[in-house]
This record gives sequence, C-alpha cells and structure tokens, in this order.
Amino acid sequence: MKTIALKEKTFDLLRELKEKRSRESFDELVLELVIEKEEVPDSMFGFLKGKTGGFTSKERKKIWKDEYRE
Repeated sequence: MKTIALKEKTFDLLRELKEKRSRESFDELVLELVIEKEEVPDSMFGFLKGKTGGFTSKERKKIWKDEYRE
C-alpha cells in the first residue's frame, strides 16, 4: 500500500465523488477514474470490464492473484 499527498481541496473533491459514485474506497474510485481517462481497451480487462468498481480489494486480489494489491 502507498500513501499520496493531496491538497485539502483535491481530497474534498475526491471524497464527494467517492460518495456520489458509491465507491467503498478511494482506491476503487481512482482506479475507475484512471480507466475512464485512459480509455483502457476491453481486452485488458476481459470479463472485469465495467465491474471493477463493484469488487472489494480482497476480491480483486483473489481474481487477479496479485499478492501486492491491498
């Protein structure tokens, strides 16, 4: 797990967006935003396309078999 520094206004905007999109964590929100912004091709996510926001980090870890992801 990593820590990043944000200005108060940025944090407030992210917190509001997290609530608006009903995401359980900032990690889910940031991942979703990056995927949207970068227009990640379907082939990179396969059956997870469009569902990443619905999985908990524990579920993603199991699915992706990535022991470094928390």
